[in-house]
Amino acid sequence: MEPIPDKNVPPETAGRVWSSHLDQAAACLSARGTSLTPFREAVLQELVTSVQPLGAYEIATRLGRRMGKSVAANSVYRVLDVLLAAGLVQRIESKQAYCLSPLDAGAGRILLMCEDCGSVETIEGGEVAEALEQQSQAAHFRPRRKVIEVTGICQACDETGKGPT
Repeated sequence: MEPIPDKNVPPETAGRVWSSHLDQAAACLSARGTSLTPFREAVLQELVTSVQPLGAYEIATRLGRRMGKSVAANSVYRVLDVLLAAGLVQRIESKQAYCLSPLDAGAGRILLMCEDCGSVETIEGGEVAEALEQQSQAAHFRPRRKVIEVTGICQACDETGKGPT
């Protein structure tokens, strides 16, 4: 099943990103004792073809259009849980949405989210993550998930003057 590119993602870009994620996704899931089923692959493809993070209901709607049948959001949530546990996608807490994890992402990720176009970029947050870990330990607190989200304006929107000043 070919992905239907988002209007903001050129098909050649989506194709390159998909190629790089497909093998890693299969290997990563295999290492966890599971596989990249056709439905898991379809959910992952929807995230590849979108510039903006997608919620489960949006993914279900897109898949339904592409497959020509109704897709339950609960099924998408189950797949997203598997992909999240494997580190293939990341949840954007403030948007209740998901996006791809960079292939080389470490544990100390910081999500930079554009308030104008909705794009999300992941950067390494090594020193910030380390400081957060130290502060958590000092407070005798064991974090289960560490997500740092920063909102602002991306360079492209800033250069076009679209974003707020």
